[in-house]
Amino acid sequence: MTFDGRFVANEREYLEDAFAVFATRFADRAAFDAFYATLRKQEVRDEFLRIASFYRFLVKEGDWRITVPGFDPVIDYLTNSYKLIAIFSLIESFSALEHEDFYEWLLHQESASVYPIQDQTALAELYLKYKESFGAIRRCVAFFDRLPSQLQQRLCDAIYIKDQPIVSIKKLAEFLYNLRSKFVHEGKLVLAVSESSNYSLGKKGVIQSTLTMTTLHEAFEVGVLEYFRSGI
Repeated sequence: MTFDGRFVANEREYLEDAFAVFATRFADRAAFDAFYATLRKQEVRDEFLRIASFYRFLVKEGDWRITVPGFDPVIDYLTNSYKLIAIFSLIESFSALEHEDFYEWLLHQESASVYPIQDQTALAELYLKYKESFGAIRRCVAFFDRLPSQLQQRLCDAIYIKDQPIVSIKKLAEFLYNLRSKFVHEGKLVLAVSESSNYSLGKKGVIQSTLTMTTLHEAFEVGVLEYFRSGI
């Protein structure tokens, strides 16, 4: 999504936001400017500036604050819950993959083996196939899959479920997206992202996490740069 060149029209100001976000990912300002120069289409530049600006204010330098007397204005599991929503909203927003809901996807299936759907097991299998190809989660999996292998491993090693680490970046992306969805749809706060080691109870058992929002910042920033370097 772009805003008719709005960000590029104010390029100088928004470039400062972008550099503030990505400065640690480049050797110096000249290296950052050289990267930006590779984004030759106006709509691509506009998209890059939009993502960087929104991310700076919603996540990297933004916090959900409360004004309740006797409490700290920023509580990590509150602000991190909102930041996780923002991160995944941004990931989904700049994906070139169009969304199609399950019902629409079923209507487009031409295989004779799809209809009639025999039972609940067959429906579950179709839904799994849908999620792998057209569900919102595929956008997030594609994003995390672009990360360098070392960073992928660090992310996976930060989450243990029933004393077992997450085995793949796909499972890690699904785990994080599920945390986001639990907050959005069920009002369950994100406890597994904190600046200190913590334990929480998930559907599959006890979750031991050393995953920090700082690490998610790194993953998002690196992922955004990889996305735009790929030529989208």
